[in-house]
Amino acid sequence: MAQKSDLELRWTNKDLELHAVGDRAYEWLSRSDERAAAPVSLREITTLGHEDDRPSGTIVVGDALHALRALTRVPEGHGAGGVRLVYIDPPYNTGQAFAQYADSLTHSAWLSMLRDRLVALKPLLSPLGSVWLHLDDAEQHRARCVLDEVFGPDAFVATIIWQKRTTRESRSAFSSNHDYIHVYAPAGPQKWKHSRNLLPKDPAELRNRDNDPRGPWADAPFTAPGFRANQHYAIVNPAGEVLQPPRGRSWYATQPVYERLRSENRIWFPRNGAGLPRLKLFPDQLKGLVPFSLWGPDEGGTNDDAKRHLMALFPDVEAFATPKPEQLLERIIHIGSDPGDLVVDFFGGSGTTAAVAHKMGRRWIAVERSLETVANFMIPRLTRVTRGEDSGGVTETVGWRGGGAFTVSEVAPTAGEERPLDWDEVLRASELQSSDQRVSGGNRANSRVTVAPTLFDIENASESHVA
Repeated sequence: MAQKSDLELRWTNKDLELHAVGDRAYEWLSRSDERAAAPVSLREITTLGHEDDRPSGTIVVGDALHALRALTRVPEGHGAGGVRLVYIDPPYNTGQAFAQYADSLTHSAWLSMLRDRLVALKPLLSPLGSVWLHLDDAEQHRARCVLDEVFGPDAFVATIIWQKRTTRESRSAFSSNHDYIHVYAPAGPQKWKHSRNLLPKDPAELRNRDNDPRGPWADAPFTAPGFRANQHYAIVNPAGEVLQPPRGRSWYATQPVYERLRSENRIWFPRNGAGLPRLKLFPDQLKGLVPFSLWGPDEGGTNDDAKRHLMALFPDVEAFATPKPEQLLERIIHIGSDPGDLVVDFFGGSGTTAAVAHKMGRRWIAVERSLETVANFMIPRLTRVTRGEDSGGVTETVGWRGGGAFTVSEVAPTAGEERPLDWDEVLRASELQSSDQRVSGGNRANSRVTVAPTLFDIENASESHVA
């Protein structure tokens, strides 16, 4: 239960729900409207990929609100509490109309759109799950208030500043070169940090300054914050200077431990022996690095990196205006999940989250409202990933060689809202009607999704993926 805050962001029609109409439009509904309470389900259309592999992901065509509510109702209660990481890259409320999104909602509609989908997502999160909301300047400050309202202010972990471009926009008052990624964990940052993964040490930081036969090593200060009486003693460095801990700090360990480390050649004195002691750490002793909240191009890539990748994959299709690079998603998924965990993106876009999750051995669900985007980007991109035909992005970094399978599902329309889709035409548009692809689904008018419980099946997750 989110902690109640004494601050509240108010907006027009906040007490109404914002429901999707068609591929782009929205309408306000009273919560008592039968359409707001109408049950929704998922309907499996086809399975694509390697025939002998168990599907490890699914593309869901439909609005995120309906899809998330349908996932909470998957058979046998598998849905609730099964999602480890959610990455959300919603349409930025910038007033621009992109080729893929009608990105011109009013502030009130945008806030309701986000709030309703976060509320629907909440029951799906695992106890140690996290939500990563990616935004620009237009709504990020208001979105923080919505996140506080849904998850509670104590769930806030960090706001990451990601440098999305390295070029200068000379036409603007300021060149906007960064985005924001708000990270929330319902368990709270202290509990969540024990389950998140640290970043690997850069091998370039390992050096062998003293020709140690054990090989290269990193080093860390042999001091600790605070005063501890048994960790205050004199240390004599090789230059003959008698050292005491710096003001407000203690030595890292007690004197007997220091003497043992010194005898094991685990203590190093910089400045030719005239500096303070430092602890030598060999590769097998490195725990990794706590992530900074500022990510530059070397850590997270740029929009231009992502555009080049998409243009290589789809040279004849107009690329997204602000696609996210696989390098950025690889970093997020590494920190917030482990192999076999379930990753969800309910604004799937070009399929970056799904592609990276698949390459990294995670299960995944990607929801996308635009059938055109699914046909032009998501299905062909994920198919190339399974075939091992995508050499860009993080393919080399994570050692991806192809494999696996995924399903395509749609949100089953409720009574009176039937909008039949010509899926054969969609698959032809995706250039996927090839002999090595598996196409199934049976009676599409009546079939119900069967992959969702599989995706939430943690015990058998390792069987569903081929690296």
